Amino acid sequence: MERLKVSQASAIPEGGSAIVAVKGKEIAIFKIDGKIYAIDNLCSHRGGPLNEGYLEGGVVTCPWHAWQFDVTSGECKTVPVSRQACYRVTQQGDDVLIEVD
Repeated sequence: MERLKVSQASAIPEGGSAIVAVKGKEIAIFKIDGKIYAIDNLCSHRGGPLNEGYLEGGVVTCPWHAWQFDVTSGECKTVPVSRQACYRVTQQGDDVLIEVD
């Protein structure tokens, strides 16, 4: 696994999101209670942009078809057999690093 710097924590609003590109993948990063989480940005249902979704209580709702995902685990709340890939996030000072293959 490789850890790559993708953002600065201060650039992500509390309760908000950002999108980063890592090795050709779009990854959505979310800040909840000061902690950063990262999941695949493209919804597993129809590829909707999760970074543009509504975030509440650690669950993001896809803006296209309202599928819901827990950003801390990737678990789909709408269709439990579906899930989003999650990425381990670490912070070094203000730097946000994501582990990728």
